[in-house]
Amino acid sequence: MILVSMLPNEIYDTIAKDYRKLEIRIDKYLPKAINSFKKAITFPVWYVDEYDIPETRNKHITFYYASNPSEISKPRYLTFSIASDDNQRYIIRAIDMPYKQTPDSKPIMLPQIHSYTSHFLKRYNERFLHKKDITANEIAGLFFINNRKPFIIELNEDIKKSFKEYGEFNTHGIKADGGFCFARTAIHHNKINVDKEETMLIIYTTFVSNNEMSVIQKKAIDDVCNETLMRCLSEFIE
Repeated sequence: MILVSMLPNEIYDTIAKDYRKLEIRIDKYLPKAINSFKKAITFPVWYVDEYDIPETRNKHITFYYASNPSEISKPRYLTFSIASDDNQRYIIRAIDMPYKQTPDSKPIMLPQIHSYTSHFLKRYNERFLHKKDITANEIAGLFFINNRKPFIIELNEDIKKSFKEYGEFNTHGIKADGGFCFARTAIHHNKINVDKEETMLIIYTTFVSNNEMSVIQKKAIDDVCNETLMRCLSEFIE
């Protein structure tokens, strides 16, 4: 079972071991999702499949989505997982993304665990989706459909006042469709070789919509996004 108390690399490895079973499950339930979409009158539509693997007791969600009738036969889909411990519940995604420890070091594909709190999902729905009678899994699925690839940027004073006072793990955020995600981030290092990065952990804490941000905040986010994009292009693409 995926637990909140696990280290990020342990969560990543646990999810990775289930990939093959998830692929089989997706192929099995894709026709069911398509048949459901064929009956739809209004769009967008989605279909949620919850999959509990008996051997590991891991819970995975596959979210199928069609934004309009032309996507019915080939809907978009993605998977995410559930981590729990006592009364805590997190939506989890395991992702590989390019990473450089320093500007001079060689880029590596660093495993990342993106973890979404219940508070974050609630705020995303309240401040952007505005949907009633929707589950946390549906909210998560719609967020991922709108934000397939996380774009992590460094905070500055124009984005969040006095952000340095919140500690060393509150220095980054994620640009999202319709707003901005604030998060806590940390790098998990190898126990033996402390200089070797093993996994990055990003915990999404809250969501702020574009309508709630000032002109200065939005411009600052756009400026940092452009700077980050240009740096990534020069460092990761030869």
